[in-house]
Amino acid sequence: MLDFLELDDGGLLHFQPNFLPAEVSDRCFEQLRDQVDWHQKPALFGHMQPRLSASFGDVGVTYRYSGTVNIALPWIAPLLEIKQRIESVFGSYNFCLLNRYRSGADSMGMHADDEPGMGNVIGSVSLGASRSFRIRHNRTKETRTFPAGNGTLIIMAGTMQQFCKHDVPKTKADVGERINLTFRQIAMETN
Repeated sequence: MLDFLELDDGGLLHFQPNFLPAEVSDRCFEQLRDQVDWHQKPALFGHMQPRLSASFGDVGVTYRYSGTVNIALPWIAPLLEIKQRIESVFGSYNFCLLNRYRSGADSMGMHADDEPGMGNVIGSVSLGASRSFRIRHNRTKETRTFPAGNGTLIIMAGTMQQFCKHDVPKTKADVGERINLTFRQIAMETN
């Protein structure tokens, strides 16, 4: 069982730098950067998301958030390799949302992954450049920052999505590219 940091109101966070060996992280980063068909999707209020994204997973899985529809493409080798490594320590996942941060200007705003039909465990792996991952408690406003570097694993569980928000803020620092993989368990839609 992994060690979890217990947050207020039942949230759980596991932070593990160097979860993936550097050679695995570097290889998977290059494969995903070069082989994935990346897209910049619309965000709220007619703007574009400040990052590129892609979606992979089990056949028939669709993830909806903030007005975007993410239909899973079939798993590819580097994602299956990382998925198996995470599942060997915690969780079970049928979907992966990939976000590609091209520079410090690309970001993810403060949000919670609390959409209906999504489980309460998210396994997140960072590849490439190090960026800050912040969590903020909704009631106390306490904010914690974690350095999400190459090969870092972050698992969010418990009631974290109900009581906390998280983000990857912009930075003016000269950082390289980063790819973040968020593995989730999404309920299958029924018609």
